[in-house]
Amino acid sequence: MDKSEIMLLCASPRRKGTSTMLLERIQAVTGSEVVFLPQKDSLHELVLVMQQAATIVISGPCYINTYPARLIELLEAAALAGGFSGQKLYGIINGGMPYIHTHQHGLTCLQLFAEQNHLSWQGGFVLGCGAMLDGKPLEKHMNRKTVVPAFDQFIRHIAAGTPSPSCLYEQAQSPPGKIMTQVFAKLLTFLVEKSIKKHGHDPKAANWYLREQE
Repeated sequence: MDKSEIMLLCASPRRKGTSTMLLERIQAVTGSEVVFLPQKDSLHELVLVMQQAATIVISGPCYINTYPARLIELLEAAALAGGFSGQKLYGIINGGMPYIHTHQHGLTCLQLFAEQNHLSWQGGFVLGCGAMLDGKPLEKHMNRKTVVPAFDQFIRHIAAGTPSPSCLYEQAQSPPGKIMTQVFAKLLTFLVEKSIKKHGHDPKAANWYLREQE
């Protein structure tokens, strides 16, 4: 595959986060340029680049169970423009929660876009606990022993232009057990309450909206 034919699209508003890090890992193999999704103005030029690419790899964070709204805008604009003819599409989505199913909708969204607009869906990669990396190398991931080789295999699928099965990321990331889930929940609660107090509020106070209704 010609290296110039692979488009690496970062759908995150952050240019130094985990979404970019994962694309740069692919870039090290394919040599392709990382393109950033503009957060304002027209998406026309980016749609043209998508139409001209033979393979498109989209990487982005999980915002409330799916990709950021700006990427959905891009997909809608691309669907209206048309002009696709068998381009291969891969997706990567990373989120803070360690559960794969909470992030998978993003890949489903890309798959539906591909199927309805004459692209060839090739699969994707879901990365749980991606937010904890905050752009650090994948080798810092809590499940690095299984995640790193799985993602490297995903890269090989992209380079070869072959479909990547979902079992690749599913088998690499086992959900935490009951004890870890309880610890994780208490830690998150502590961090949220700490943030609320930092802004001068009482996390134990009655809901403001409910007080106003009384």
